[in-house]
Amino acid sequence: MSALGDRIRDSRKAAGMTQADLARALGISVQAISQWESGRTVPTADRLIFIGDLLGLDLRTAYFGGELGPYRGDTREGRFVVPMLSKVAAGNWSETVAQQHVADEMRAFEIHWKPSGPTFALEIDGESMMPEFKPGDVIIVDTGLEPIPGDYVVAALEGESEATFKKYRPRGNDADGKPVIELAPLNPDYPSLTISSKSPGRIVGTMKEHRSFRRTR
Repeated sequence: MSALGDRIRDSRKAAGMTQADLARALGISVQAISQWESGRTVPTADRLIFIGDLLGLDLRTAYFGGELGPYRGDTREGRFVVPMLSKVAAGNWSETVAQQHVADEMRAFEIHWKPSGPTFALEIDGESMMPEFKPGDVIIVDTGLEPIPGDYVVAALEGESEATFKKYRPRGNDADGKPVIELAPLNPDYPSLTISSKSPGRIVGTMKEHRSFRRTR
């Protein structure tokens, strides 16, 4: 079970609705409701809002970094659920874009710290940050956390469709007085990238947590 799934299930029962009742109201299958309540999948943001309206709950912030706990006697406080985004969605980050890229079957992660702003998960799929960050690892990115030198950040570069994950190194200002930011890989076989007035870009968010998963053979 997940905290969000528990809340949907208990709120549905408190409203006197069966899974079939809720499924009909949302225009989806009973199996989808069952998967939400068991924690196997999570609702899209728009459906989460509809569920909240239907059951009299404000669940909108639960998906994009909203607080879930303490809940039903659970002594752990400050539990949050964040969605996994694609690199395309992260590169075009906004809460609206993020909602459009979240699917029912998409993975979501529970965190135990309070985000500074909208927060999402991103899966590492390249080798530029090896050996510390391996393909398949997951990073949790807080868009409200200002980076400091040496932090790891997700950045969006003008002309690129996908976000990039690199080490943050401010390099002063350029001739136009604009900040210069080096985006450095950890793997020496990959080049550094730069954000400046001549190569525009922006920092989407700062990595707050790194989760490494054991590889299966």
